[in-house]
Amino acid sequence: MASSVYKRLIGLILCGLLTSCQQTVQPTSSDLPMRPIQHATGTAQVPVSPQRVVVLDYAPLDTALALDVIPVGMTEVPISPIYPEVINDITVVGKGLQPNLETILKLKPDLILGSKVGANRWYRQLSDIAPTVLTKDNGREGSWQENFRLHADALGQAEQAKQILAAYQQRVDTLQIELQQPLQTMTVSVIANWSRGVIAYSADSFPGSILQDLGFERNPYQGQGKRYGVLLSKEELSAIDGDILFLMHQSTDDNSIAKTEFISDPLWSTLNVVKQGIVCEVDSTTWAGGRSILAANQILTDVELCLSQEK
Repeated sequence: MASSVYKRLIGLILCGLLTSCQQTVQPTSSDLPMRPIQHATGTAQVPVSPQRVVVLDYAPLDTALALDVIPVGMTEVPISPIYPEVINDITVVGKGLQPNLETILKLKPDLILGSKVGANRWYRQLSDIAPTVLTKDNGREGSWQENFRLHADALGQAEQAKQILAAYQQRVDTLQIELQQPLQTMTVSVIANWSRGVIAYSADSFPGSILQDLGFERNPYQGQGKRYGVLLSKEELSAIDGDILFLMHQSTDDNSIAKTEFISDPLWSTLNVVKQGIVCEVDSTTWAGGRSILAANQILTDVELCLSQEK
């Protein structure tokens, strides 16, 4: 029944935007050279050089910007400070898992990028509007490099993506040398306080995968084989202790805790990482939300700044 509702919805949208329901929509990509891209939901025929791209998540937005592609549309996301101001001029095409099909259609895209996690239920309707390429997951659980390569390929920039990832790996290698002390001897934690409580991000999360690349030791509670995040109570102090703690903070979220509040809390202030280690506040929209190459590089920068400062 739900499927029939979606079909009726897209039909109404198409008719409503045309001067006559007798007409058919001619996709903007119809006159462009096309090529096949295999993705999480099948095979899409995409333009060789897409010109009007809509992104349905943070990760493909980050990927597009890294490749100097400014999308014509994007779903609403908290704005990360690492992204250029030009994104303020991009048309918003819905919130989170609710893309606005009418708004997307009006933009006449020739390519839509997203993830199966976020857009699978809309895939058929989106594909009726423009070629749609979805990654298997949204990169939250550490598969961001694979997703970056797929979306870059869809954008016709597979070779550029290889170079960008090689530059990322070079930064990782250089940072390991410049930080002087063996990172594998340092236990690091990544946490955030959301409405549901404290979440410790595992080695299999997006930020965790980057810390893994650098060679940090992880607290057993945050090791591999976990979900991207483990929900903890404030009393489970040992789960987030270590030598370094990255505290994700978002100033616009009332539930998010800043460093000053964290280190002065009666319970958290008893942690060894507060007493003797390093606590660094980082931007949660970048560390948790970005899930692609620009955010990954910013995490490397944040780690470098964190370890260069004194407690």
